[in-house]
Amino acid sequence: MTEAQTVSFSMPGGAGAAANARRSVISIEAGLPLGVRHRVALMLSELVANAVQHGGAGAAEVLEVRVASSARRVRVEVIDPGWHGGEPPERIQHPDGGYGLLLVEHLSDGWGREATAEGGSLAWFELDLDGLDET
Repeated sequence: MTEAQTVSFSMPGGAGAAANARRSVISIEAGLPLGVRHRVALMLSELVANAVQHGGAGAAEVLEVRVASSARRVRVEVIDPGWHGGEPPERIQHPDGGYGLLLVEHLSDGWGREATAEGGSLAWFELDLDGLDET
């Protein structure tokens, strides 16, 4: 049995965070074929965008990303700082947006969000690699 491989990185939040996360996860191999990394990058960018928009991850805040992969499964986690002493701004649903988590739900084999002890949140998804097109 192949042992799980974990890659972690920190990155600033803010407007460019989702694009930075996509580039980062595509560039790290983490034992994953390029086609799988592209799929993971798409879902990761949605979690990062949510962390920025709803999780308090402005440009001065740090997001943590972890990618754990084995021969059969990959799990990706995004940890945001939370709103530290304040309430998040009112969530305004844009008519052309708000579908990112539906995309994550559709493309993943499981996902969720939980509070961290530090007041932030950890959002995650898992992807079963058996039967995926790896090209």
